[in-house]
Amino acid sequence: MPSARPHKRLVQGLAPLTVLMALAGTSAALAHENYALIVTASDYPNLDPRNWLKGPKNDAVLVRDYLLHAAPVPFKPENVTTLGSGESMELATHQRILDDMKRLAEEAKPGDFVFLQFSGHGSQQPALNDTTEADGRDEVFLSADTQNAPADNPTYMPNVLTDDEIATGLTAIRKAGAFVWVVFDACHSGTMTRGAPDATGTMMREIKPEDLGIPDSAFRKPAAAMGAEALRSGPLPSSVYDDSGDASEGGMVAFFAANTTEQAPETPYDVTGPDGTTTQVTYGVFTHAIVGALAKNPHLTYRQLAQSVLADYVAENWVKPTPLFQGKLDAPVFGSSDAGAAQQWSVVLSTDATKLSINAGTLNGLSVGSKLWLLPDPAASTDQAIGAMQVASASELRSTIVPVADGGHPALTLDQVPAGAYVRPAEVQYPFELTVARPDPASADAAQIKAVDDALAAIDAQASKPLRLKLVDAGEPADLRLAVMSDAKVASLGDPGIAGGALDDAPKLWLLPASGEISLSPDKRPPAMALAGGVPAGASFTKKLEDTLVTVFRATGLSRLTAANSYGAKDFTLAFGQQAAGSDQIAPIAPEDTPIIRPNDRLYADFTNASGKPADLNLLFVDHDYGITLLCAAHLAPGDRLFQPIADIQDNDRGSERLIAIINESGKDLTDLHFLTQPGLAGLREIEQPGLLGMLSDLGNGEVTRAAPPAARDPKVPRGAVVMMPLEALPATGQPAAAGIAPADPRAPVGECTL
Repeated sequence: MPSARPHKRLVQGLAPLTVLMALAGTSAALAHENYALIVTASDYPNLDPRNWLKGPKNDAVLVRDYLLHAAPVPFKPENVTTLGSGESMELATHQRILDDMKRLAEEAKPGDFVFLQFSGHGSQQPALNDTTEADGRDEVFLSADTQNAPADNPTYMPNVLTDDEIATGLTAIRKAGAFVWVVFDACHSGTMTRGAPDATGTMMREIKPEDLGIPDSAFRKPAAAMGAEALRSGPLPSSVYDDSGDASEGGMVAFFAANTTEQAPETPYDVTGPDGTTTQVTYGVFTHAIVGALAKNPHLTYRQLAQSVLADYVAENWVKPTPLFQGKLDAPVFGSSDAGAAQQWSVVLSTDATKLSINAGTLNGLSVGSKLWLLPDPAASTDQAIGAMQVASASELRSTIVPVADGGHPALTLDQVPAGAYVRPAEVQYPFELTVARPDPASADAAQIKAVDDALAAIDAQASKPLRLKLVDAGEPADLRLAVMSDAKVASLGDPGIAGGALDDAPKLWLLPASGEISLSPDKRPPAMALAGGVPAGASFTKKLEDTLVTVFRATGLSRLTAANSYGAKDFTLAFGQQAAGSDQIAPIAPEDTPIIRPNDRLYADFTNASGKPADLNLLFVDHDYGITLLCAAHLAPGDRLFQPIADIQDNDRGSERLIAIINESGKDLTDLHFLTQPGLAGLREIEQPGLLGMLSDLGNGEVTRAAPPAARDPKVPRGAVVMMPLEALPATGQPAAAGIAPADPRAPVGECTL
């Protein structure tokens, strides 16, 4: 838990919340044509079927659907090439991928935009002729025709796409003058010990080299010598981002699902069809998060999109991997500069004139029951609505809608809906719910499992429980996975975080992330509850488990609210800095980098209220064990600024942690968010509060909340914003604490944190 008041821990750069329109040259903004190459590999005919994937072919359909029907810039069908194992797709073979990248380089012209997606398995092979690879390893993408390494030369895999080949193809497209955005939903190495069953259909998009015929001895540096703190890096060489050459070259942005030492997951998601039935469809977690963030707000910079993706990971409790984002991140996504456009969609009448639909769905924040305003044309204001609609069914990017009566409008008939009509959200749902997977009944003593199940049932049965809880069986998709096992059992699973020594045989109840990852290593160890005498003891255990689940519920729920920003782009600026142990410099840090912090570091916040109205700033720190501490609460008049140290990192900080910044228009008193901290549970509200404060109270009370979307904000409702930055806490360097070193920084401390 955080220590003393003004400083305990901190977080960084929020300048990204400002809509940055600095384009990487003018090529993206002036795009004449938009091209896309979607490369996915689910089926690998030359490899063992157990290594085949389910998600990439679904990624292909999801991304193609978004580009053709929902992207803020037009993609012509003839300019979108989709390779994969889905219906009507050609396999993404090695040569076909190279040919298509070469074709893009030949067709693209200055000012064009090129999007590339790679979804499938990744791996590594020895970099025999590349001295630029410090680790002696080439990262490779497994094309559909990949083969095992030949027995007489186990140093390469035929038909894999190497990082150098990809870099060469991307550089050629850039040299044609096109702006390039490439997404890699694949991984290349990593180990993960799981203490709970994987979600049905969950896989990691990585095959180890030894499983493809390349022994560890073939590498210059064995895997065991790579170290636990390998530098974060994407699989492309730095030269692919080089801007020092011809000014006519297009810009470059790359999104990676994982760094070169981590794994990227794919997992099932619930999808509701037009008939109302729900099925599970597997997608890459990274791809799903990207399309979901764009569907909710297509007018972002790449940096803002990166932060939205990270917030989605935290909200879904994916502790690892650590996505990477590189290149010209302050350029607008797809080159679209219409940052102020409202979220709205044209209404489509079915060919038999019996149904209305829109190209928007759950990824846009809609769900069954969501209310929409019916507008005569896209330029109409909300107060010119001619009726109301409600979502009847919703899949990822499609919804059917039906007319409904509203206070000011009667329910229309289908023939009264004019041609060219649009709908705009009247509300967006923020589903505060924690899905918990019960422990595997085959993994421990039956009495222990029954006691945990009984405690969960008792919590769920409470009419006034302080959280929305959904219980599922072991192995089902969940935000939190429970497992009963001892330290000795964890070590027996092959946990790389422990080596020798006495291990505790007493069983514990472990609270694992969505992946089910478990480790005894201090920087990866998840929270666990002791089981007294081997079996939980009645009401006291139930209450402790309830309090713990409430803490997880609030920590993940806060991250879901990052989409609820109703402030304007220039209403405030928020940036963070880090004074490393032993240093007198305050270095800026960016949320999308998942900053690394260490004990004895000091974190700073720099906030300016430019909204024209008083604002309150609250900074919360969420520990690796989901504990929540209020670091700083400050009231700022219009034009006021706060620049203060807010956190000193402690020895007990480790693994994945995060900082939450909450900004809201101030009322009579300073906003008090102590009810969100771990020690206290939220009480009932005496007064209904609109806007962000109301949603925060809903989170505390475990209620599903619906709120007007930012673009349709009632001017009488106080504005609010939630900003989240994940952090990774690593061991101390042994340097003197930054708290004892005067910073050499031209900024003088200003403002005051009040707790």
